[in-house]
Amino acid sequence: MQKRAYQQLSYYNTYFSPLPAEQNEPVYFSGIYTKLPYADDFTFLHYHDRYEIGICESGEGLFLSEGVFSSVSKGDLIFIAPSRRHYSRSLSRENPCVCRFAYLHASTVEQLISLSSSEDKKKLITSCAQSIPSVIHPTEDPKSAELLARIMEACAKKTHEGDMVAALLISAFMIESCEVYPPFSPPHIMSNTNDAISQISEYLYLHYSGSDTSKFLAQKCHLSESQLRRRFVSVYGMPPIAYRNLLRCRIAAELLTRTDMPVSEISGRIGFHTTSDFYRSFTKIYGTSPSHYRSSHR
Repeated sequence: MQKRAYQQLSYYNTYFSPLPAEQNEPVYFSGIYTKLPYADDFTFLHYHDRYEIGICESGEGLFLSEGVFSSVSKGDLIFIAPSRRHYSRSLSRENPCVCRFAYLHASTVEQLISLSSSEDKKKLITSCAQSIPSVIHPTEDPKSAELLARIMEACAKKTHEGDMVAALLISAFMIESCEVYPPFSPPHIMSNTNDAISQISEYLYLHYSGSDTSKFLAQKCHLSESQLRRRFVSVYGMPPIAYRNLLRCRIAAELLTRTDMPVSEISGRIGFHTTSDFYRSFTKIYGTSPSHYRSSHR
């Protein structure tokens, strides 16, 4: 699946990912098991013009969708609404995260929703779909996970009937989800209007495990270090390096909650050179140690 530059939304570099499906076909499902790339193999956000449904078959991975990091492991389901900026990666090169994906045309799904909803209600439902978490964990939301799994099964049939069942099920899923998730409003991270700062913010999201210096980041956006620091603090309340540590710790909190990965391994994978540095940064942000955070959130 090739990805190409398409346009820039809200001063945030994004890419459009075209899919090899005929326009009159409601579903694209190749059946291919996709290995999520590791580390810097995948260095940009992208979005689709269709609803993306997936299931994790093995390994552990990480999704970023509109500023929110979510871990994914075997049995978890994936839902990405059209135009939702995201990327995914494996957490291990040796044991990559393997998923299967299906893509449903937005127009087909929205036409089905229109059959039972007014125009205003349809707009509300499609807006709420943007707020559905990118990763659905069966232990936390078994009803949604079951619906998404049934959609994948219907897509896998590769028949017209299966495609229509999939479209009907995703319509039902979105209508039900509207009662749970509020209409979508982009988080601050995705909508600031300072182009240089957006560039660095995006870079840090994609390279959170790197060791780039303030000098390098300033050169990247053609500012002096003091200019970058001042502008970044005015938007995010902290300098770039501190913000990178915040992103690392957000990912760590997700992995501590949802995986059995040792604390020392999490520390290394998110970019800390020593476990003591990780403990210090995590405790500063969350007010408790990584070990205690894990025990109190599981």
